[in-house]
Amino acid sequence: MLREISIQNIALIDELNLVFDEGFNVLTGETGAGKSIIIDAVNLALGERAARDLIQTGKEFARVELLFQLKDLGRVNSVLTDFGIQPEEDGNLLLMRELTVQGRNTCKVNGRSVTLSMLREISRHLVDVHGQHQHQSLLAAESHIDFLDRLGESELAELKAALVQTWSAWQTIRKEISRIEGLNQDGERRRDILLYQIEEIENAALQPGEEDALRKERARLVHAEKIATTINDAYQKIYNSDSRTVSVLDGLADIVGQLQGIRGIDDVLDAIIGQLESIQYNMEDSARELRSYRDVFYFDPDRLEQLETRLEEIFAIKRKYGRTIEDVLELKNAMETELEILENSQERLEELHKEYKEKYREVLHLCRVLSMKRKSWAEFLEKKLTEELADLNMSKTAFSVSFSTPDHALADELEIDGITENGYDTVEFLISPNPGEPLKPLAKIISGGEMSRVMLAFKTILGDLDEIPTMIFDEIDVGISGRTAQKVAEKIGSIAGSRQVICVTHLPQIASMADCHFLIEKSASDKHTQINVSRLNLSERKEEIARMIGGTALTQLSLEHAGELIELALHHKKKTSE
Repeated sequence: MLREISIQNIALIDELNLVFDEGFNVLTGETGAGKSIIIDAVNLALGERAARDLIQTGKEFARVELLFQLKDLGRVNSVLTDFGIQPEEDGNLLLMRELTVQGRNTCKVNGRSVTLSMLREISRHLVDVHGQHQHQSLLAAESHIDFLDRLGESELAELKAALVQTWSAWQTIRKEISRIEGLNQDGERRRDILLYQIEEIENAALQPGEEDALRKERARLVHAEKIATTINDAYQKIYNSDSRTVSVLDGLADIVGQLQGIRGIDDVLDAIIGQLESIQYNMEDSARELRSYRDVFYFDPDRLEQLETRLEEIFAIKRKYGRTIEDVLELKNAMETELEILENSQERLEELHKEYKEKYREVLHLCRVLSMKRKSWAEFLEKKLTEELADLNMSKTAFSVSFSTPDHALADELEIDGITENGYDTVEFLISPNPGEPLKPLAKIISGGEMSRVMLAFKTILGDLDEIPTMIFDEIDVGISGRTAQKVAEKIGSIAGSRQVICVTHLPQIASMADCHFLIEKSASDKHTQINVSRLNLSERKEEIARMIGGTALTQLSLEHAGELIELALHHKKKTSE
């Protein structure tokens, strides 16, 4: 259940902490006292879209924290584990969301930062909030199939997942057919182009790494004279002596010979002599390699011209087909694949059309099974909703789930228009509140009070399946009064027998059913307006309910009436719990 709400700097709320009980929690207050602000704050912490104007004027941030105390983590546990969040052993779960005037949005679960989508995924297993915007979703016919599928989720989920996978494979085949047919429309011309381009690349006889090797060879030939002169000069200085100079090798040999005379006196000197001997041997090897390089090195102008010609050919091919030789060869492979498809397109198309029909039949079969199961759940919904509405003083109401299915849905060989990954059903809820009136769409016939009761009936049915521990009703009592109000109060009270309910209401009948009653008031001074919330004891509850019955002026009669409502509520709760 939702144990505690902590709100800071939200609209007219400086700082507010509310501690809720199990069962039925009610929030009442004058119109404009700020009840909706508290619900807005809860929605913010649950991951709803946020506006920065929620932040109190003059403050840098707004923060909301929701502390849940869960007896059974159930599905929440698996979601937390998937997100790498360790559930607390005591069942406590803390959601936090903070907004700043700079636009920063921080979300945390048990102290760990999460994304907004993660926060929404976790919170949807914790709280079900019903407000006026949900009236609109129920009035929108396109959402009705989602209500129905949610009702039958335990049976439909696996089937719907299989349909999504099969439908996706079917669409992939369809796209491949369209692609090949598009190629075939200009097939001969495209085939000639590909043959020419492939032949041109093949004639170039490109080799990976060839260009780099050619450029290095060209560099050697371009600088041939400088290379030959430098090598010969270096070799002469290292190896050859004359009357005026001593070669490097001769000079080094003389040094090593002199040092040999003092070998064995000092280990340090012996090491240095060894190093010089090693240098002498290495230099002799290097001199021989220089001589060998010099003897075979020559300048070949014909070879240089060949290199220039080849590099120009490579440049011309790259300019047309790719940045590097490797890119050109990769493009050639792709063109060969495309050419193969073109040359075998008719055969491939025949294979694809065969696969397409087979996959279509699989999709159609899944759609039919899904439709059949949906219709079974629709019958269940019609029966259950009619029963629930009867409990809410709408016993004469007729309710029906209308299905629109393609006329040729039974023709295996004929493709059905309008198949989606969700099947081919179009679902709409129809209602007739009064005997003799034809069934019509909800949006065309239903009043505000009737809409509230229909939504409450839906919530009752879906709530039994959802197993969500907390339900919040924001002004479910719109457009109802009298006996109907009492029925609604009893229905919500019954729901609160198995889960926590938090309800914002203007009706004394609903308020009297509460296990825990909060009064919301707005206080104003010359410079500041703020919201205050107080938890009412029994006598304070009577006064508040009396005010709801008779207005601001309390009378003995309204107080007695309030007491009677509370007694009736206690009697009803005791009776339903037995």
